[in-house]
Order: sequence, then C-alpha cells, then structure tokens
Amino acid sequence: MSKYDPLYNFLCAEASKGAHNVPLSFEQMEVILGFFLPDTASRRSQWWGNERGSSRHVQQNAWINAGYETRNVDLQKKTVEFIST
Repeated sequence: MSKYDPLYNFLCAEASKGAHNVPLSFEQMEVILGFFLPDTASRRSQWWGNERGSSRHVQQNAWINAGYETRNVDLQKKTVEFIST
C-alpha cells in the first residue's frame, strides 16, 4: 500500500467514467490524498515525471498504474493535467 493510493483510486474512478483528461490543482490533489504534497512537487517538474521501469518514483505509480500520464504541469499556477494513455 502506498500513501498515493487515494490518487490512484480517484484516477481509476475517473477512468471508469471515461475521463481522458483530468485537470487538478495541487490543492485538489492534497484533498484527495489527505496530506500536503512535498515541497519538491511545487519546485521541480521532475517530480511529475512519467518514468517507466525501476527508476519510477512512488507518486508516479499512482497515475501510471491508473492509466494516466502527467501533462501541462504548471509550477507557478500549481496545476497538472492527467491524460489517459
């Protein structure tokens, strides 16, 4: 179990409704997760990467395993889009 499972569950629910594009603010993600995102999420676009394989980070498992990738990460506006793959 991962602390990012609530995001995984949310995105799976969106996918089951046919959502191909799920835009979220960082604040909305924090509500879904039940905790604050780490500072690196607001400072480094790499945190939002879509790596495959063993180099993938725990947060990336949530969206990739749910069938999404991140796009249009805006660190100033604190928004991200999840696009179905």
